[in-house]
Amino acid sequence: MGKTTKKARQAPPLSADRVRTGWQGPAGTRIRLARAQDVEAANALMATTGDGVRIIPVLAAAIEDGSASSAMLAGLGGGMNAYHDAAAHTFTDRPMNEALTTVSLTLVATDETDRTIGVLSATAPGTLIDMAVNNGFTTEKAMALSLFVAKVHGLAVAEHARGHGIAATLLKRTWQVHQQLGYRLLYGSYEADRDLATFYTRCGWTAHAPGQTFALDRLALPFRLGAGDDQCVFTRWRPRN
Repeated sequence: MGKTTKKARQAPPLSADRVRTGWQGPAGTRIRLARAQDVEAANALMATTGDGVRIIPVLAAAIEDGSASSAMLAGLGGGMNAYHDAAAHTFTDRPMNEALTTVSLTLVATDETDRTIGVLSATAPGTLIDMAVNNGFTTEKAMALSLFVAKVHGLAVAEHARGHGIAATLLKRTWQVHQQLGYRLLYGSYEADRDLATFYTRCGWTAHAPGQTFALDRLALPFRLGAGDDQCVFTRWRPRN
């Protein structure tokens, strides 16, 4: 008889409640969806990265009023069709910048006292949407790219809490949420002199050379995406079936 192999155990699907309440993280932390009381501390953490990143103001306002990530949470509860329906509704009824906050995800890491000591904000890909419009896409089709592509807008961990895997866990959970919702690509960038290539590579991402662009043919887009010569892009594609 031939040998039998065990199938890899798949993680159960995430629920909206799981993302809201969070997961136990490293060093006694909890990784969860950002709440109103987290915004000030999250912005202060992002300021320590030295590249001027803050939570996008309209997204900060949505976090504070509880509407941020609402379409994504609907998708976690009801599947990708529910996600796309919820997004389509907000895209129709709200101004673009407000609508895109419903498909943006901000996670925080909190300590035993619920103090925010880490943050990752993944947003709709504004640059990609603008490039699509400039290449002849309708606004509606360009906005629909935010259901398949997200940008890691900012990632930061308090200095005293570094070295415990908190940033890596924030990346992991962010990827897990987006993968369940059918995303094809997540990307971000960092200043080249920060030398973060090893970190992102270890976390399963591809770190590109300073100024290097990358093709978007897997999304059937006829242009490339990148950053300035003093920036490095990091990417993670959904595996091909």
